[in-house]
Amino acid sequence: MLEKSIFFSRIPKYLYDKDKTPYFTAPKDMTVAQSQYELFSYGVFIGTVSLFIGLAALFTYLKTYENTYMFLTGLNLAILLCIHLTIKKSIMFCSYVIAFVPILFLSILMYEGIKNESSFAKLIFLTLLVMIFIKYGIRLIRIVYHQNNNEVKD
Repeated sequence: MLEKSIFFSRIPKYLYDKDKTPYFTAPKDMTVAQSQYELFSYGVFIGTVSLFIGLAALFTYLKTYENTYMFLTGLNLAILLCIHLTIKKSIMFCSYVIAFVPILFLSILMYEGIKNESSFAKLIFLTLLVMIFIKYGIRLIRIVYHQNNNEVKD
């Protein structure tokens, strides 16, 4: 019984660390460390997905030599560069790119789903994901905006 209470008493510490998981803190109230942790974690998430898509496109290009796949590989390299520039240099344009890339990808999936008459549940799920990424993308842009205007607390 004692082990259970120790385990459950530490869960909030791992789920919400004031510096490393500041997802409930407004962007204007974040410290530099908090904003960098949040940008880094989002960059790792989007970068991993982008890297897999880019590698798949590269391998497909090497098999088929179709220019579309080389374009996709280059586009994913540009996304990875934008992630780096957003985290290290706080460039606003790059934050727009990484905020709206998932929305564009999900919109393409929704279009394909509508065109191929996918199930209603799948379309609702994709719509929900688009709304979540729109909300988080706006938060990401606000974080970079506040970093650039020195409104982030030290």
